[in-house]
Amino acid sequence: MNKPKHLLFILALAAGCGVAQSQAIGTEAWYAVPDARGVQVVNVECGNGVFDPREIVVKKGKPVELSVRTSEASQEFVSNFNPGKAIGKQKSSHRFTPTANGQFALACQKQGGGEDARVKAKKSGRLTVVPDE
Repeated sequence: MNKPKHLLFILALAAGCGVAQSQAIGTEAWYAVPDARGVQVVNVECGNGVFDPREIVVKKGKPVELSVRTSEASQEFVSNFNPGKAIGKQKSSHRFTPTANGQFALACQKQGGGEDARVKAKKSGRLTVVPDE
């Protein structure tokens, strides 16, 4: 390969890696699948330092329902899409329709933990919103 083509190939490869890296989705991400109503439903379990699944991938512009439950008392589920909401051993539904692509924090924390707790929560996950193609 001559030098100009070789250099061009390396630059193109590096640029492609940079784009892929900025939109990385984890290897253990759960991809939400629409139910019969067209709602992307995912069951979420949190408690004892656990948030499962750690990453959820949904499509932009399609309704989402996170069915959240915990094994601990006095917990609340917080996200960028809904204000903090108390949860318990019975499932709690959190419905929204994402309007922007990107990655958003999800967490479970002690009730009344505040904004600082959301950032530091061990029981946290990530919602990745991708374009609907």
